[in-house]
Amino acid sequence: MTDTKTIRTTRRAALRGAGAATLLAGQAFGQAPAVRRKVKISYWGWADNPVHQKMSVDSVDMFNKSNGFVTVELDATSLVQELRKKVVVAAAAGAGPDVAGTVQTHVQDWFESEILHPVDEFFAKWPERTDYFATAVDAMRSKPGQPVLYMANSILPYILYYRADWFAEAKLEPPKTYEAMIAAAKALAQPPNRIGYALRGMDYFAVQPIEPIWASAGVKIVDEKGNVDFDSPAAIAVTERWVGMYTKDKSAQATAVNDRYPQLFALMEQGKGALWIYGTHANPQLNAALGDRIQPIRTPNVGAKPFTLANPEGLFMLKACKEKEAAFEFMTHMCSGEPARIFTQKRGLLPVRQTLANEPGIQDNRFFKVAIAEAANWWMPPFAHKNWTNYQDKIAPYWQQALREEITVKQFHEQAAKFLRGQA
Repeated sequence: MTDTKTIRTTRRAALRGAGAATLLAGQAFGQAPAVRRKVKISYWGWADNPVHQKMSVDSVDMFNKSNGFVTVELDATSLVQELRKKVVVAAAAGAGPDVAGTVQTHVQDWFESEILHPVDEFFAKWPERTDYFATAVDAMRSKPGQPVLYMANSILPYILYYRADWFAEAKLEPPKTYEAMIAAAKALAQPPNRIGYALRGMDYFAVQPIEPIWASAGVKIVDEKGNVDFDSPAAIAVTERWVGMYTKDKSAQATAVNDRYPQLFALMEQGKGALWIYGTHANPQLNAALGDRIQPIRTPNVGAKPFTLANPEGLFMLKACKEKEAAFEFMTHMCSGEPARIFTQKRGLLPVRQTLANEPGIQDNRFFKVAIAEAANWWMPPFAHKNWTNYQDKIAPYWQQALREEITVKQFHEQAAKFLRGQA
């Protein structure tokens, strides 16, 4: 996918291909194994929580029991940023895994740092490749003209979770605009037991939920020509309102500066948060905890056009892998049949394969329906930009400083723009 380009997937396209669903769902277990000798490979995955971790354990166990030649040794004990650091250090020492989990955010950097081995040669011969949405394959190339770099097994759209019962009590409409969201968070906050917005303070992913709102305000972050507008008045104005939920409105939780995903998830699951922008993968457990009280709506917008952050994720093969054919065989397993359902329907993500998109587990889910309805507005920030990793790896301390009011929001954006321009 190209930088800051809306992913042009239509709802109609996302629903086609149902006729082949049963056939393709079983292909991964019906095909003869490609590797005909005993080999072992290692897979390092990542997990948000114990439920996510068990999904990896179960999927790898399926492969090991169904394949008489390839055995996969799993490590799924890290969060995504921790995994990235661990793989980088291990690869530099020549001790990395054969396959690792990744999110789209990191793919281009894996490739340019020569840790990742493209899977284009294997993917081109794989019979099930035509079941992938074209936009997913674009993402797997990271940018035009590159080979297929990794195997996506799901895509994660971000939505706004809101407490429908609290909105009804306050006679408030679900917020479609950014201004309405900020106002609702302030109106519904009753600290410490009721938080208006569950705000994240730690690491780069703290700013991810704001990215589509910046885009809706006309901010490119980095445009197609490499120009950076992240220190523009439009970008600063959006962030001032966001930071203000913590510093001025007091509608965010008091612990926000040090909170990551686990703390925010617990806050929402315990019924203390009114609003939270996060991926659809939070829906199974939030729905189990809160039922109809928790409802979804698209990410609110500033300008006329809304944007929905939608990040693919999956697995990549390391360049140092000595058993590449075996590694690809395992990767296709994780992207097919029941493992693919586990990491989409059961985990709360959307499929990147046409047959899986039309299954009832996707179509009957109210959270997925909201995300699918916004498919024409699916969008990613410029992950493939040469300085994106520089920004992503260095920005977190400045975000915390802005929340603590040690620097202004304007200074935060000026520093971020320097990272994106390669000036710092």
